[in-house]
Amino acid sequence: MINVHEIKTQEELEEVVFRSRNVSFPSEQTVQTVQQVIDKVVEEGDKALLELTKEFDGVQIELENLEVEESDRKAAWESLDRETQDALSKAESRITRFAKECKPVDWSKEFAPGIKVGQVMRPLHRAGIYVPGGRYPYPSSVLMSGIPAREAGVEEIIFCIPPGEDGRANKVSLGATWIVGECRVFQVGGAQAIGAMAFGTESIPNCQIIAGPGNVYVTTAKRMLSNLVSVDLEAGPSEIAVYADESTPMNYAVADLVAQLEHDPLAVAVMVSTSTDVLEEAAKALTKEGLLSSKPQPGEKIVTLVNCQTEDMAIEYINALAIEHLELMNSEPDRILGRIESAGCIFTGPYSPVAFGDYLAGPSHVLPTGGTASRLSGLGVADFIKTINIVSYDEEGFREDAGDAKTLSGIEGLVKHGESVEVRE
Repeated sequence: MINVHEIKTQEELEEVVFRSRNVSFPSEQTVQTVQQVIDKVVEEGDKALLELTKEFDGVQIELENLEVEESDRKAAWESLDRETQDALSKAESRITRFAKECKPVDWSKEFAPGIKVGQVMRPLHRAGIYVPGGRYPYPSSVLMSGIPAREAGVEEIIFCIPPGEDGRANKVSLGATWIVGECRVFQVGGAQAIGAMAFGTESIPNCQIIAGPGNVYVTTAKRMLSNLVSVDLEAGPSEIAVYADESTPMNYAVADLVAQLEHDPLAVAVMVSTSTDVLEEAAKALTKEGLLSSKPQPGEKIVTLVNCQTEDMAIEYINALAIEHLELMNSEPDRILGRIESAGCIFTGPYSPVAFGDYLAGPSHVLPTGGTASRLSGLGVADFIKTINIVSYDEEGFREDAGDAKTLSGIEGLVKHGESVEVRE
């Protein structure tokens, strides 16, 4: 189905932004189910993981097979064909290089004579990475989450991968864990995996952060446990917006819209333009893809076409939408790039499909959705690092600030604070 909207006023812009998103909240039943799963994991540990895997995945896992042996991960990698190995190796190299470039560094500055401040970076000790299972393997998620953790210096990386019908995690995903390097892999999925990484069981250690995409049960569990463990972000159904003009190769733009709809029935696909001709051309191309129907059908995928009266209004709409993936496929993408304030990842020019960002370009494909890109960033190496502030005074610096510190502590009525300064005078 194709939805068409025209924006001429601020009121219309706000309404269209609301209609363009697909923001959903877990049902009460989902929340109750997740809470029951978490409670069971806390109370019964590994036993709960085995029982819940049988209940929800229909797979019987023996305790001795809960953790994948290092030799099995290596064998999984070696069993892959050369083409797959080469593609994963290239992705590993690109993601590694990007993570290294983004890694925050220690710094120290003298703000005044004898007064030095700064920050030191310390990696988290243990990180949990969730890797979706389902009908297809997601080795890209192994790399996109595991490599930033590795490059941050995380000492212990824990992967949880749901087992398939044969009771084993997918061999391509297992092979990807091998090139991430030293880690531990457990064959468990769903909310029970999140509970295990948050609280710990006899086999799975508790983690300081849980990262990686997942279904509504995984996302709900991460949200519910975010007061106990750090979580990356709530990555919901995939999203794309394409900013198009008369120069846009429409077959490229439509292919990218359709590609994102492949992820999920609730995926969001939007084209924005100031040209009615461009949007009419898009509608014709989408019709050929079978995405146009006279009446909405249950579960039907939707593409939204948004006609903005001016470029300023188009950019305002894009920023308000705060989309996960934004393609600037107009004639001068660099000219407007500086005006884009909110997006998970921006792709400029006709030869930068989102698919490259999903697999090979370097930045993690774990990105904010549902408008949260207005306040959140995509997963990166910094998420696995904590920053510690450093303060250092010598005697000269102490005498510079002693009087003001006593004044301010007196205003706040914190007498002992002032005395802690006076004792040094």
